[in-house]
Amino acid sequence: MAGSSRDPHELMLLFHTQERDLYCRLVRQLGQNPERMKQVIALWLWFESIDHYEFIQRVSSYKGDDVILGFVREAEACLDRLMDQREQTRGDELPLTSYLIAEKMDLRFFESHRDEAIKGVRSIFDNVCQIIFDDVLVERAAEAANHPDDHHLSTSGLHDIKQPAREGSSQEEGSASSAAVAVSLPAQTHTVLPPRGSTLNPMALPWSPEINRSPEDLRSMFITFSRGYPISRADIVEFFNERYGRCLETVMMERASPGQQPMYGRLVFRNASTIARVLNGQRTAKFLINGRHLWARMYTPRRG
Repeated sequence: MAGSSRDPHELMLLFHTQERDLYCRLVRQLGQNPERMKQVIALWLWFESIDHYEFIQRVSSYKGDDVILGFVREAEACLDRLMDQREQTRGDELPLTSYLIAEKMDLRFFESHRDEAIKGVRSIFDNVCQIIFDDVLVERAAEAANHPDDHHLSTSGLHDIKQPAREGSSQEEGSASSAAVAVSLPAQTHTVLPPRGSTLNPMALPWSPEINRSPEDLRSMFITFSRGYPISRADIVEFFNERYGRCLETVMMERASPGQQPMYGRLVFRNASTIARVLNGQRTAKFLINGRHLWARMYTPRRG
């Protein structure tokens, strides 16, 4: 689809706009340590991955700097406990965090779930935060937004998949450096044939009414998954079409470097209403596809 492909780093930055805004507030306005704030936001993203939805959005909504810094101090205490660093003068309570997630959480949680938490936070830190908070990439995306006419992106970033049939998963997951593939997903149309005994020409082309669709951007969602745990395009198509009916029009995936797996992409649905069903009232949705996690979020197009 002409004009649909974007630089994969730009795509990831757009996906995590809210996290980057909060990071800038913490570092630039509140004077916090940049590397430490990457760890803090990695922890909060991990909270969201274990079903504490909209954690970052709700933290960001507070206007008072003291409240924001209170959440930061609690997050740092959680990270210290994960690293087995105890602060003798501090108790185990996490009152702000507990209030936000509407359930009791204290530092003992990070002792009983230490391995799971370390693995999850470290994965998000390495595969998400080290990318979305990289100054070079942030400046590059800002420059692209300021000079849209000079930023026509080729299909080397994302490529379209419009697929009617399941592709072999072993080939799918090992072909990150292959040429772009474009296969059409058959449109859902309702063919009207003449009734028996009709005088209409039975050899005429059947009438298939066109469906008026919303602009592509309004029917799109970002998707991400963890490095080292790829999900094939065929599995994504199969999962969403089985769960929501034949809903997908296009799946676009990052073209990863040789030896690397895609980490993010974009779904385009046939109908914008499917997005509401996918999100189910949340800002993000998490799915388990063949034992691997996929996160989905509303697509935010860049405005030139």
